[in-house]
Amino acid sequence: MQFNFVVSTNERAIKTWEAYGFAKVGCLPLSFRHPAHGFVDAFVMYKQF
Repeated sequence: MQFNFVVSTNERAIKTWEAYGFAKVGCLPLSFRHPAHGFVDAFVMYKQF
């Protein structure tokens, strides 16, 4: 199994991980300090191998 931490504002990364079969399994609210947007959520993405 594999877990990844993906910042919620990084739409390209989210789409890429989903294309590889990963799914969002959790959200860490306001856990990443984005230089332009301030604190934003991060998604935990998961795939079973």
